[in-house]
Amino acid sequence: MIKKLLLSVTLILAVSVAFGQQLSKEELKAQKKNKKALMGLISDAEKAILDDPAGALNALQPALTGEHSALVANEPYLWYVLASAKLGVMQQEQLKMQEGQPCNETLMYKYCYEIFQDLSRCDELDKTPDAKGRVKPKYSEQIKKVLYENRNNLFNGGAYFYNEEDFTMAYNQFDTFIKSASYPSLAEFGLAENEFNNIAAYYSALCGMRLEDYKMVLSNIDIAVKDSANAESAYQFKADAQLHVGDTVAWLNTLKQCSVMYPANVYFYQSLIQYYDNNNKRDELIAYADEMIASDPNNPLFVYVKGYIAQQGEQLEEAIVWYKKTLEIDPNYENALGNLALCYVQQAQAYSNSQSTKKVDREQMKKDKEILDGYFKQALPLYEKLRSIAPDKTNLWLNGLFQCYYNLNMEDKVKEMEKLLPQE
Repeated sequence: MIKKLLLSVTLILAVSVAFGQQLSKEELKAQKKNKKALMGLISDAEKAILDDPAGALNALQPALTGEHSALVANEPYLWYVLASAKLGVMQQEQLKMQEGQPCNETLMYKYCYEIFQDLSRCDELDKTPDAKGRVKPKYSEQIKKVLYENRNNLFNGGAYFYNEEDFTMAYNQFDTFIKSASYPSLAEFGLAENEFNNIAAYYSALCGMRLEDYKMVLSNIDIAVKDSANAESAYQFKADAQLHVGDTVAWLNTLKQCSVMYPANVYFYQSLIQYYDNNNKRDELIAYADEMIASDPNNPLFVYVKGYIAQQGEQLEEAIVWYKKTLEIDPNYENALGNLALCYVQQAQAYSNSQSTKKVDREQMKKDKEILDGYFKQALPLYEKLRSIAPDKTNLWLNGLFQCYYNLNMEDKVKEMEKLLPQE
């Protein structure tokens, strides 16, 4: 049957007509004959699907890409048969998988995605009014059945291609899975509220991040943030993508929103602070911090930000006040502990620099040493507490603790720290 189908293509007459050119009677007759031949080819391919779906696909190629394929491009029948043939191939591969035989997963999931595209095209054409304005769809029930039964395969296909690091195809699978939830033909199944839409949206955004395609990231991001397990990461993707596409207003709004929602995530508020600092908008940053504190005065993050702003402006005494207030709210607030300790170290450095150009006697040197030791003694317990509550976060305490031990002549502790310091 398939061999006969392939040979039948040679019977199609060759007629090429320029756009806008009026056809002669002979050309119209040839065109009609060509279309009839292609429709017959499609019909024969449909009959062959049950026994040889791959052969049926091959036989359909003249109707899809041949010289006269435009004659049937708007025939819903073509797209229905094409999807049916791909479905047949896909089901063969699924059966192999179920039986533990080698199967072509790439082809299986590729066809699953294409089936949704083909049937969407079929459905669109099937519901297009005819010359008299009538709509008489033929394939609605079959389309609904195939789409519903195979929708979960799109999710599996997305996972498969993601693991294969084909992030473009993975995105296409996840994106179609999400969009199909809103297909009118599937409305009765209530798919829009399925939690897997949120997961698929998260992974579609992740694909965009891997490809550095930030429009892709944003395409489903407002669904991705509904995935409770990954919402925080999804919001970070959203902010990053908004920044890359140049939507500064939306980016700032996302940062402000998320700095409240995720106070432990330094990305959001540090990005805000950096933006205001880089653009010389210190007053706006202070106003924002004051607004945050007014909204929730017992939120340690908001109080901490005030200290951070002061420290960045080298107003160390003011920063110390705010960091202490932060620690009154949360005694284990890691960034406040580290930055408060750093303030004392910075004060020691500033004092040392101020004295280095002065001519001093032994008595003054003794006094200077006492003052410097005082700063390091205030920093020391803060760094030690940080080490105890966050032993793995050496970036927060290691260098500072070494400085304190060194300047306080605690030789045994210095040797201990030297073993932990990165070796050059």
